[in-house]
Amino acid sequence: MDTAFIAAIAGVAGALVGGVATVAAARSSSRGSVGAVAKSGADAYGMSVRQTRMDSYQEFAKAARLAVSQIQDAANSVGAYSQSIGEDERRGAIPSLQDLLAQLDPMGDAAIRVRLAGPKVVAEEAHAVLEKCGNALGDLESYVGLVQSSPFMSVDSDDLTIITEGPLIRYREVAASIGAVSNAIAGFLDVARDHLDDWNGRPA
Repeated sequence: MDTAFIAAIAGVAGALVGGVATVAAARSSSRGSVGAVAKSGADAYGMSVRQTRMDSYQEFAKAARLAVSQIQDAANSVGAYSQSIGEDERRGAIPSLQDLLAQLDPMGDAAIRVRLAGPKVVAEEAHAVLEKCGNALGDLESYVGLVQSSPFMSVDSDDLTIITEGPLIRYREVAASIGAVSNAIAGFLDVARDHLDDWNGRPA
C-alpha cells in the first residue's frame, strides 16, 4: 500500500480520535455545568423554604404568646372582680369573651401559615398549642360563669363550699391551663428548631 496513503489514513484517524475526545470533554463539561446550576437552584430553593418556615414559626410563636398574655389579663381581671365581691369597692371586671376570641384570630391565621410552610411535625405542635389555648379559654369561660353565679361571696374563697356536676374551675385552674399553653409554645419552638431544615420529614 502506498506510504502516503497510509499516512493520510493515520492522520484522518488521529483527527477523528481527537474530535471524539473534544466532544466527550465538552459533554462532560456541559454535564458539570448543568449539575452546578441544579445544585445552585436547589440551594436557593432550600434557603427560600427555610426563610418562609422561620418567618411563619416566629409569627405563630409571637401570636401565641400574645394570646397567653390576653387570656392571663382577662383571668386576672375576673379574679380581682371575684375577690372584691362583698366589699364596698368593686375591682376588676368581667371581660367580653367574644371580644377576647376576636383578638385571638391572628394566632389561628399564623397556625395556617405554619401548616403551609411545613413540615407536618411542626404543624402538629402548632395545633397542640391551639388546643391548649382552647382549653384555657374554656376554663376561663367556666370561671366567669361561676363568678357570676355567686354575687355575695368570692368563688375563690376557701370558706366557700361549691357543689358542681362537672369539674370546679376557679382562678387556680385557669392559671394552670394558661401555664399549659406556655409549655406547649415552648414545645412548639423546640420541635420547630429541630425540624427547620427537614425535607419530606427527614433532616436535610
